[in-house]
This record gives sequence, structure tokens and C-alpha cells, in this order.
Amino acid sequence: MKIVCIGFLALGIALAVLATGGIAALLLSSANLPLVSFSAVIFALVFSALTGMIGIIGLVRGVAQPSPAATAKPALADWRASVQHLSALLTYAGLPLGYLLGPWLAWLAWRRHSPWLDAHGRAALNFALTMSILYVTALILVFIFVGLILLALLAVFHILTVIRNAWRASVNLPPHYPLSINFLR
Repeated sequence: MKIVCIGFLALGIALAVLATGGIAALLLSSANLPLVSFSAVIFALVFSALTGMIGIIGLVRGVAQPSPAATAKPALADWRASVQHLSALLTYAGLPLGYLLGPWLAWLAWRRHSPWLDAHGRAALNFALTMSILYVTALILVFIFVGLILLALLAVFHILTVIRNAWRASVNLPPHYPLSINFLR
């Protein structure tokens, strides 16, 4: 089962790289490309987000969950909790699927260090998976011209919420992501 999930994640990354190349070709091209190439790029982005999300959910579901009593607040704030939240901004630095891969990789690296880091990583990953669903919905709505406005609003919401939760982690507060679906409990 794990190999299937890794396959979905690899397919998602490959499609995201392909879509990023398609976006670059559309932007750098001097000739007018037909609408089919634009829609192909949008569909590649949609399927990359969906397959990446399926792969990450499948891989994370096999991880044991901590007991609720184990998530006691540490005495000092840990910088790694803030990094787990801020890693979702990698997508704006040009990394395809960075909003998913950043929190997932940070959580994988630090989840065993403390229950507090595990709780912050799970919250950041739940929000990243929720944002995947919202981004896919906005990308589909691009075809009726509402999606571009929705994508811009989602990007602003994503950046502000991630920065707010990184600040909350730096002052030793529990994470709070509005609209987040708890895929990982």
C-alpha cells in the first residue's frame, strides 16, 4: 500500500513540474497558443494537487497518533514549530506543490522530537490538504472566470494564515487554522 501512495505522490510531483513548465511556456511564448494548451495546464495543476494530496494522506494515515494528553505545551517555544508552518510558503518560492511538500517533510523530520511539534505539524499538514481542495476548486472555476479572483483571495488567505500560525508557534500557543479539515487527527 505504501508503494501505491508513493506512486501517487511521485505522479503529483511530476504533473506539477509539467504544469509549471506549461505555465512558463505560455508566459514566455510570443505566439498565441490555443485555449487547449491553457486548459491542459489547468488540468495538469488540478490532477497534480489531487494525486499529491492522495499520496500524502495515504502515507500519513499509517502513522500512529499521539494521545491527547501527550500534547502538553513545552516551557520554551521551539523554532521548529514555526518552521513547520512557514514551510507551506515554499510554493510561492517556485517549488511545485510546495504548500503540500513543505509541511509534510518538516512534519516527517520533527514529529518524533516532541508531541508539541507533532501537533503543530499535523495542523500545518491538515491546512495544506484543505488548501489543496480549495485550490483545485478555484482552478476548475478558472474556466468561468471566477477562479482567478478566487485564486488570488486564496493565496492571500493562505499566506496570512500561515504567518499567523507561525507567530502563534513562536509565542508557544497552539495552532489554529480556520476552515481546516482534520484529515489527520
